[in-house]
Amino acid sequence: MSSSINDLTTGSIRSSLIRFSLPFFLTNLIQSLYNIADIMVVSRFCGSDGIAAAAIGGSITMTVTYMIIGLCNGGAIMTAQYAGRKSEDDIKETIGTTFTLMLILAAISTFLTLLLTDHILHALNTPEEAFTGTKAYFRVCMSGSVFIFGYNAVASILRGLGDSKTPMYFGIGSCVLNIVLDLLFVGYMRTGVAGAALATVISQAVSLMSCVAYLHKRGFIFDFKLSSFRLNAGKVSVMLKLGLPGAIQNMIVSGGFLIVSSITNSLGVFAASGVAVAAKVNNLAQMPAGAVGMAVSAMVGQNVGAENFDRARSTMKNGIGISLIIGIAAFVIVQVMPMQLLRLLVDDNDVLQMGTKYLRITSLDYLLVAFVFPLNGLCNGSGHTLFTMIPSVFSSVIARVPVAFVCTRLLGMGISGVAVSTPTGTLSAIIICGIYYFSNKWCKKTF
Repeated sequence: MSSSINDLTTGSIRSSLIRFSLPFFLTNLIQSLYNIADIMVVSRFCGSDGIAAAAIGGSITMTVTYMIIGLCNGGAIMTAQYAGRKSEDDIKETIGTTFTLMLILAAISTFLTLLLTDHILHALNTPEEAFTGTKAYFRVCMSGSVFIFGYNAVASILRGLGDSKTPMYFGIGSCVLNIVLDLLFVGYMRTGVAGAALATVISQAVSLMSCVAYLHKRGFIFDFKLSSFRLNAGKVSVMLKLGLPGAIQNMIVSGGFLIVSSITNSLGVFAASGVAVAAKVNNLAQMPAGAVGMAVSAMVGQNVGAENFDRARSTMKNGIGISLIIGIAAFVIVQVMPMQLLRLLVDDNDVLQMGTKYLRITSLDYLLVAFVFPLNGLCNGSGHTLFTMIPSVFSSVIARVPVAFVCTRLLGMGISGVAVSTPTGTLSAIIICGIYYFSNKWCKKTF
C-alpha cells in the first residue's frame, strides 16, 4: 500500500485516536488563536462596530464554506474506505474528482454570493453601524474563496488517508502569516475590517499552494497534473450520495445559526459583539471534541471498509471518554472566570457584560458536544451521512431557533434567551444520535 496512506485498522485504539486527533486539535487551536488575534486587532483599531462586522461577515462566509466542506467530506469518506480496502486506483480517481468538483463549485458560489451581498446582510438584520464593514469583509473573503475551499479539500483527502499532521503544519504557517498580515493591514495600513479579510484570503492561498507543492515533491499518491483534474461520473455519483447530505446539513445548520444571529443582531451592536467574542472562547473549548470527532470519522471509515465493526464501536466510545474529560475541565474554568477570559480579547464594558451572560450559559454545551461529535464521527465514517442531517437539522433549526425566538422575543430574556437555545439544541441531537447508534443501522455498507 502507498506510503501516503496511514493504516488505522490495527493497534491500540485509544493511543491511535489521541495521536491522530492531536494534529487536528493543534490545527484548530492555532486557527482559533489567529481568529482571536483577528478580534483583538479589529477591536483595538475598529471598535465594537468592527467586531460585529467581522463576526457577521465571517459567519456568512463560513456558512458557504461549510456547504463545500460537506461535499469534501464525501470524498474523505470514500478515500478512507478505499484505503481500508487497499484500492489505490479508486483513491486516485476520488481525489481528482473531489478537487475538480470543488473548483467548479467555488466559482459558482463566489459569483452568487457577491451578487446577493446586500440582500443577505439586510436579511440578517445587520446593525446599521456595522453594515459597510460587514459588506467589505464578506466580499473580500468570498473573492478569495477558491483558496479557502481548495485548502479544505486537500485537508479532507489527507484526513481520509490517515494523515492529520501535514494539514497541521501548513495550518500553523497560515495562522502565523494571517496574524502578521492583520497587524500590517489593519494596524499599520488602517484598512479596517476589509484588511482582516484580505489577510485571511492571502494566508489561505499561500498555505494551499505550499501544501500542494510539498505533497507533489514528496510523491503524493495524486500527481496534481492538469490531466488528472477530471470528473469521474461514477465517483461523482457516490460523492454526491455521501457528501450532499452533509452539504445540505451544513447549509441548514449554518442557516439556523444565521437566524439566531439575526435575532442577536436585533438586540444591538453590543449584543452582536458580545456574542462574537464569547463565541471565540466557546470555539476554543469545544475544539478537542471536534478534533476527536474528526479522528473518529477517519478511523471508523477505514475500519468499516475493512469490516471491523467492533473496532469502530470502540473508537467511538473512546472518543466520548476523551472528549468528556476535556469538556468538564473547560466548563469549570469558564464558570469560574468568564469575565477574565473575555477581558483578554476586549476591554469594552458593554461588550463584556453581554459576552459574560452569554458565555456562562453556553458553556454547558462543552459537556454535551463530547457525545455529539464522536457519535457524528461514527455515522459519517461509516458512510451514513444522510442520517447525520436529522440530528443536526433538528438541533439547529427545529429546537434552537424556536427556543431563541421564544426566550428572547416573548419572554424578554435578551441575550440569555439566545444562549439557552444552544445547549437545548445539542441535547436533542444527543438523543437522536443515541437512538440511531443502538439500532446498529450504521453497520450497513453504503457503497
